[in-house]
Amino acid sequence: MGIGVTDFIALSDVRRELDSEYPNQGPDVTEELRVEHEEHDYTVLGTVFDYLCHFWLEHRCEKTYKPKKSLDTTIARAEWAKQNLPTEDEDYEDPHLRAKRKKDAFVQTGMNAADAVDAALIFAGKNLDIGEGGEKITASSFEESIVTELQDLFHIFRGQDEFDGEMAIISPDFGTHSYILEGEGDFIVDGTLIDVKTTESPSFKPSYWRQLLSYYILNDIHREMVGDSGEIPYPELERVGIYFARYGVSKIINVDDIINSREEFERFRAWFVDRAIEENHDGRINYDDVREMLTDPYDFERQRSLFDF
Repeated sequence: MGIGVTDFIALSDVRRELDSEYPNQGPDVTEELRVEHEEHDYTVLGTVFDYLCHFWLEHRCEKTYKPKKSLDTTIARAEWAKQNLPTEDEDYEDPHLRAKRKKDAFVQTGMNAADAVDAALIFAGKNLDIGEGGEKITASSFEESIVTELQDLFHIFRGQDEFDGEMAIISPDFGTHSYILEGEGDFIVDGTLIDVKTTESPSFKPSYWRQLLSYYILNDIHREMVGDSGEIPYPELERVGIYFARYGVSKIINVDDIINSREEFERFRAWFVDRAIEENHDGRINYDDVREMLTDPYDFERQRSLFDF
């Protein structure tokens, strides 16, 4: 199994190439901190908050697409078990089914954010033992400080009008060519790709920009290879940026301000693809179509041929 975007952009030669060709121009946050971080692990809280952002996008955007199906599979299994594996306690409801009910109600109405927080905690895999025996899950079922923090962050996010749109892609994986390099962003609204950060740091770090640029390239690869015929209509990205959740602000970069020459970008994209294939080479995969369309015109010395043996 190959590496994904996070590990790929950490490679020294990849990092140098990205910084040299398209250096970070992301602006730091200058606004005041609005939600202080408690003692919780950023990763834990960030995962739950991602779900909350997704719930709100489903409520606000006219159409949403969700490439990632793992949660749907978990819920489907719980529904199957409910029908085929009855428990002794007739009042018991699987936590995932209860969470889905709360989430669906929130997406429909946009009301009762506390239930949305409860559902997000369950979907993120936290405290799944809560609710056994029919016990009702409420915000008080979880650690008060993390619930309060999530509610504050979510309240601020719901006030961001810029995330209202016609179309949203939740957890975009950038199509069918993940064998080149796996990546998963937080969300796309219309032509804007956003990655969410729950850190207190106001810095638009170079690593953030490298991540966004890599996602942009993967999205561009999908559009080049598949066009508009894919199951999910990945748009041409016009803007990329970071939503700093604790400040309630987005720092956005217009792609046209960074990529001045399409020809130069396509050459850089070819290098990116070639290097990713080199790192993630799988002898079972025929890369000919990818090579022909994306890298052959640039005749890289490192480039392999046929099945990349």
